[in-house]
Amino acid sequence: MPNPILRSPRLLPVAFLALLACTAGLSAAPRDQGSIAKRTYFFEEAKKDIEYALYVPSGYDKDEKTPLVVLLHGLGSNPRQVIRYEGIVTEAEERGYIVVAPYGYNERGWYGSRGKGKLGPFFGEPNDPDNLGELSEKDTMNVLKIVREEYNIDAGRIYLMGHSMGGGGTIYLGATYPDLWAGLAPLAPALMGSTSILKKLKHIPVTVVTGDQDQLVRVEDVRRWVAAMKELKMDHRYNEIAGGNHGGTITRNPKMIAEVFGFFDTRKRAGAVAEKTDAYRVFTNTAGKTIKAKPIAVSGGKVTIAREDGRSFTIPISSLSEDDQNFLRNWVARRKLPVGAD
Repeated sequence: MPNPILRSPRLLPVAFLALLACTAGLSAAPRDQGSIAKRTYFFEEAKKDIEYALYVPSGYDKDEKTPLVVLLHGLGSNPRQVIRYEGIVTEAEERGYIVVAPYGYNERGWYGSRGKGKLGPFFGEPNDPDNLGELSEKDTMNVLKIVREEYNIDAGRIYLMGHSMGGGGTIYLGATYPDLWAGLAPLAPALMGSTSILKKLKHIPVTVVTGDQDQLVRVEDVRRWVAAMKELKMDHRYNEIAGGNHGGTITRNPKMIAEVFGFFDTRKRAGAVAEKTDAYRVFTNTAGKTIKAKPIAVSGGKVTIAREDGRSFTIPISSLSEDDQNFLRNWVARRKLPVGAD
């Protein structure tokens, strides 16, 4: 499988005057498009930076609404690995999707599908926080919010896909936030609990993929969930791959991934309303210089802001006026609210 170069987003830690010079015509680094980017943000509840992976197609236009796939990794994996499954980037590029892969706090958080804690086999470890499951879910929704604020996302075309642990997380988050998703794609899903959870998401189209020789997630268990979808008369599709396993059948199967994106292409959430995002405002530095931009992220005493042309910059918060510093404190506090609550 090709290994695209992973590079960090080009956010310049420049002084405010240098930023202003960029607005006067000097070159500023473009956002990453057409390549996989490793990003981080400061997770307030966890008191540390958490990474996520992002792919923005090379043809992205900030003036056009763009579909988004939220991609969840499996147990022991991470965002950088799952976004490199064969077919993910290829289909996103060709079909014009943004793909974001959150960490879910760490490689074993289960995205909240096993509760707010960390007890149970293949779940938390001694050094993990006691509320691992809660943090895993919160991290995923934080990343979704960040991407929706930075990019022009089509609110009616946000999809959720995950492998194994991420497949279980896909069903759980689908049921927990049922008004967000236009479609779900659990792949070899490690499903937990009762199928009754499907009643909360029965209006959401679902495409399920698994292998009949999967030694980690029994095909009989997946069939039971698919039977429940059929009983609920859900819009669903089931792809049971003969001889398929838990690994390469999912990770190295671009044909299957293309079929999943094709399923997404034909599903859109009716009545979707764009999430309220932060408006552009005039920021002023301590020397009185101004620029019109909106905040994207705050971490380590710095704020990342984006101009209306989409170019992003990172500057010290201390370089801003007292009024702007107060605004950013309130902005960070407001972002702790659930998605859509602001």
